[in-house]
Amino acid sequence: MTRRETPLDAARILQTLFEHEVSYAVIGGLAVQAHGHTRTTQDVDLVPDPDPDNVARLADALRALGARPAGETRAWSRARLGQALATSEILSLDTDVGGVDVHMRPPGAAPYEALRSRALVIEVAGVTVAIAGRDDLIAMKRAAGRPVDRGDVIALTALEHGDDPQAE
Repeated sequence: MTRRETPLDAARILQTLFEHEVSYAVIGGLAVQAHGHTRTTQDVDLVPDPDPDNVARLADALRALGARPAGETRAWSRARLGQALATSEILSLDTDVGGVDVHMRPPGAAPYEALRSRALVIEVAGVTVAIAGRDDLIAMKRAAGRPVDRGDVIALTALEHGDDPQAE
């Protein structure tokens, strides 16, 4: 099943990352939602701490979720996941509980330590989750420049000024 066919269970993904002690910050649609803009998403986008030990824990967590390349049905081994994480800028994966996109160095992003230090830390489904701060999220969305990202920037900017772009 592809991510469009597998309902996203973001809570399970976040719980698995927590269980494996992965350090990361959520970006993308879930982060936009956490900052107050209601929109849908089909995956969990994250930026992991690039420390090799953390990336190894991330590979273990992804393996536990049955991670495989987006659109494929066969899960990758831990070694293959580790290799892909080490060599990819963006790794788009399907899992048994929805899509996960791992962004090692997203355009417009500050270095991981700065991104994480400015993150909004909230509790989601019983686990603590770091959500990219609004300014960092806007910078990444601007750099990505896709139509959905431009819409997110408009919404996040409006919310920052107390406006609700969906109230109309």
